[in-house]
Amino acid sequence: MNNIKILHVVPTLKKDGAEVQLALQMNNFKNVEAELFTFDMYREGNSVENDLGNIKLHYGKIFKFVYLYRLIKKNKYKIVHSHLPKSDMAIGFLKYFDKNIHHVVSVHAQYGTRKGESKFKYKFFNFFWKYILNRSDGVIAISKKIKLWLVNDFSIKEEKITTIHYGVEVKDRKQKRYNGNIIGMAARILPWKGWDKVLETCHYLNQAGINFKLNLAGSDDVGYLDEIIKMINRYDLQDKVRIYEPFNNIDEFFEEIDLFLFLTESEGFGLIVLEAIENNVAVICSDIYPLSEFVLNNNNALVNRDNTYEISTVIKSYFNNGGNLLTKVRSEQRNSVIENFAISKTVKKLEKFYINTINV
Repeated sequence: MNNIKILHVVPTLKKDGAEVQLALQMNNFKNVEAELFTFDMYREGNSVENDLGNIKLHYGKIFKFVYLYRLIKKNKYKIVHSHLPKSDMAIGFLKYFDKNIHHVVSVHAQYGTRKGESKFKYKFFNFFWKYILNRSDGVIAISKKIKLWLVNDFSIKEEKITTIHYGVEVKDRKQKRYNGNIIGMAARILPWKGWDKVLETCHYLNQAGINFKLNLAGSDDVGYLDEIIKMINRYDLQDKVRIYEPFNNIDEFFEEIDLFLFLTESEGFGLIVLEAIENNVAVICSDIYPLSEFVLNNNNALVNRDNTYEISTVIKSYFNNGGNLLTKVRSEQRNSVIENFAISKTVKKLEKFYINTINV
């Protein structure tokens, strides 16, 4: 069977969860010839460009819509697969004028639903995006939570949506050494990511006389790091905290920590949590969808993010007896992720989805 030729379209190569996952998927396809188009190379910060390997990359510097349309017609892609709203809108616009374009959409988050975002802007987006989703040839939701949101908020027919979770590259890992009660948190430095909850939890640990360190890593896109530093000073954690901003080597970060604490308010998927588990790090995280779809809830690993005192007691139990419970938890969590969320399984589901879409 000839490989299926597919063009993936993203707004930018900025190194966020959706772009990182896409690069990993494209490098692991077996029966797909994948190429990538971007509207923005994003060379002023962390980019996934170096993660693309031999993937053919297209970039229209001027007249981008014209360039993109000509590229699609010239190369005769079986499917054009868009990621994130700007790309969805662009391909949806082209499909409006050319119904022969086979367009599938991946939905990576509940767009426009954060606190403080414009309701008018959301309604405006809602109207056009719903139209594009309904006219597309198929929709991929990266979690059951997002599929439910699309059905309830956008009235997308359930049978039109396929849930395909993110996957993680499984590597041979050495037996991880116990670093000595080192907690880690890595994410974009944004208020809703739960940085305040992590620091509040560590405040209770400090009050209880627990010996620990806290490593924080992320990119400060909106200037929220200043607030985090104020909280560190308020909780008297200056001697406990080490901040990496920006950070580039996530594997090195995971190597240095024993426990990944992720108390986010909401997530599209939470790829960083999946990566932590694959890196042999035990995880305690918010008991929310979609994290609860892939984090094994052994020994209270899924928690109420608002009950930071209770979370601190769970962490204390993990650190007791030289981290014996922590070692057990991370082993069980990793085995579950390898069994259900290896990138090879994600790619196999995607390839099946493409074949079914073409044959409809």
